[in-house]
Parts: sequence; structure tokens; C-alpha cells
Amino acid sequence: MKDGLTPYVLALGLSVGLLAAGVLAEGPWRWASWLWMAWVVAALDHFMQRPGAQPTGRVARYLPAALGLLHFPLLAGAVWSIAQGGWWLTVAVFVLASGLFFGQIMNSTAHELIHARTRWERAIGRWIYVTLLYGHQTTAHPLIHHVHAATPLDTNTSRYDESWWRFSIRAWRDSFRRGLALEKRRRVQRGDAPWSVRNPYWQYILGPFACMALAYGTLGPAGLAAYLAVGSMASLLLLMTDYVLHYGLRRRRRGDRWEPVGPKHSWNAPHEISGLLTLQGARHSDHHANPQRPYNELELDAGSMPMLPYALPVMVTLAFWPWYWRRMMNPRVHAVQGRHRDEDVSVPPRFTDAVDGVAA
Repeated sequence: MKDGLTPYVLALGLSVGLLAAGVLAEGPWRWASWLWMAWVVAALDHFMQRPGAQPTGRVARYLPAALGLLHFPLLAGAVWSIAQGGWWLTVAVFVLASGLFFGQIMNSTAHELIHARTRWERAIGRWIYVTLLYGHQTTAHPLIHHVHAATPLDTNTSRYDESWWRFSIRAWRDSFRRGLALEKRRRVQRGDAPWSVRNPYWQYILGPFACMALAYGTLGPAGLAAYLAVGSMASLLLLMTDYVLHYGLRRRRRGDRWEPVGPKHSWNAPHEISGLLTLQGARHSDHHANPQRPYNELELDAGSMPMLPYALPVMVTLAFWPWYWRRMMNPRVHAVQGRHRDEDVSVPPRFTDAVDGVAA
């Protein structure tokens, strides 16, 4: 096995194995899966903040695709297991464990895959998002977020002083709406009707309903509730990750344009274990500078890139308390780019009609 790949295989393999054990054996394994995802990873991150060598070669190249293919049987198994019921506390713990697994690991896997070079890899990433109730991320992330990150035009850039509670509603709603407008416009530009069968929003909308129908048809109301619980938590964690990684950072205007996206426009984290589980999702500055660069080639420079005070999963948890979050993060925003001013975050007149995310 190539040097640098072993830590990924061990960390991801343990996560997959514990979730699968919770599905098949239930009992203590459900608790073990939750303890690993919620507590052990955070504890290890506290002591392991120096990422090791990154893998190279064909195996590393296809690791996200292999992990992505495991998503579908694992999701079906988790929904089935939760729907079987049991002691309410054990069921609740496994819902949390499953939500953390799919919200952290599989969302990161889908993110890596929708940036991949080949159509089949992008299709796997798209259907991971669809089954997690966030299919429109496949359009909104590369075509809106990457174009407008750290500006008021981006639906998934959290604003200075904005709580995640308000952000999550705004980001989901606006990314869906603007992504739909963008896809309809693209269809028209290619000579199709706005709602042509080629519009991927058919998949984004009908796909989750098909999954809900399958869960209900095979497992009844308990299956539907289990699927919605896991999918909703996974979507929530995706939104919270976006909230954390861009909180308060803004590109400044240069005339009627925004400055190029740079290292100072995303938050980053060096922690090793969560980096392995999220395919280096917290090396976010380099990802925005080089969207096609694979996970194993992303770079981290503490001297030029803003750093989060704790590992990404811990920061996501802390975002639940807005008063503490502001106390912790607002001074860091000021240190990175100076105290916020209204003129830095307002939208120039030529941008006001950019509702579809393709202007500017």
C-alpha cells in the first residue's frame, strides 16, 4: 500500500466498520459508532495536529469513488436498522451516529466526487447528495459557491455576526432557488426547454421522493421517519460545515469586480483524524484556489491561511451556541481582514440582478 494511504484506510475503515456493526449487531456497537464519531475523533484531533504524508497513485485516486459506492448499502442498512426500533436511547444514539457518519464522511466524499474529472465519478457524488436530501448542491457548489465565495452573492457564505440558525435556512433556500434558475438558463442556452428532462433538478427533486417512497413502502412509517432523520441531519451538517469554513470572511471590491479568491477567504484546520475522515475538507483555502486539485494534493500553510481554533467537527458543534461563537470568532475575523465595514459587504449595482449565480 502506498505510503500515506494507510491512515485513510484505517480511519475510514474503522468508521465504516463500526457503522456496519451497529446495523448488523446493534446493541453496544451502536454506542461504539456514536462514541467514535462524536467523541474519540475530537479527542484524537486535540493531540494530532500535524498531518502526515499524503498518498499518491491509482489507489488514492479512486479511494473517494470506492467510498462513495459504499454509501448506498450503508444508508439503506442504517435506515433499516433504525426502523427496527429498540430501546429509545440506543435508537437515538444510532440516529446521531448515522447522521454524523453521512453528514461528515459521505458529504465530504460527495464533495470530492463532484469535482472529479470523469462523468461516472461525478454521478456517484450527485446521487450521494440526492439520497441525503441535498441534490442541488451538485449545481450550487461548483457553479455558485466557487464563483462567488466570500461575497454577498454566494448563498453558502456565512455573513459576519450571522447565526447558523439563520444561515442554514437562507443557504438551503437560496442555493436551491438560484441553482434552479441557473440550470433553467443553461438549458435554454443549449436549445432546450427550461424544464427539459436534461435539467438535473428533476433528479434533485424526484430522487429524494423516490427514496422516501422506498423507505415507506418497505419499512412503513418507521422507515420513512428513519430516512428523514438521517438525511436531514446529514444536510444540516453540510450547511454547518459551510457556515464554519467561511464565517465572516469577505473578498473586497475592486471597482465593479471582486478581488480574486485567496488564502484569507476560507478558514482551515490542520487536525489529522478529522482531515482523514473528511478527505482534507478543512484545507479549504487551497481547495477554493484550485477546485480541481484532489484531496491528497491540497496544501496547508498556517502562515497565510486563517486557522480555526479547534478541529472542524468541534467548531461545527460550537456553532450551535451563537453567543459563544461570536465571542470566539469575531475577533479572529477582525485579525484576518480588519474590522468589518458596511461598504465591504454591500453589492455593487451591476451585481443586483445576479440571482442565478452566473453574473459577475
